[in-house]
Amino acid sequence: MARKSSMKLAVAAVARKLAVAIWYLLHGRWTPLEELDERLVLKVGKVITHLGAKGLKATGKTRKTLREQAYQTLRHGRTYLLEPVRKFVPKPKPQTPAPAQA
Repeated sequence: MARKSSMKLAVAAVARKLAVAIWYLLHGRWTPLEELDERLVLKVGKVITHLGAKGLKATGKTRKTLREQAYQTLRHGRTYLLEPVRKFVPKPKPQTPAPAQA
């Protein structure tokens, strides 16, 4: 926003960037992380800390196992596949009765 004087223009640019990123993810076109940088490691640690003792107990995992699982997920990612042959069929709208003529 510092380079552009318009708030709407900056919001539209960020929204477009997010939409394109999501589109690539959903089509399976993503680049796996080769190494985790310090900032990402710190973020994973903060998420686990925010989870707290009760959350760890609820998951039945230790901090170490949860951290390793998060690293594996970040390195290998998840697989999201779209069904290109499936067509969208909208649900029919419920018909409302016509107003009574007086």
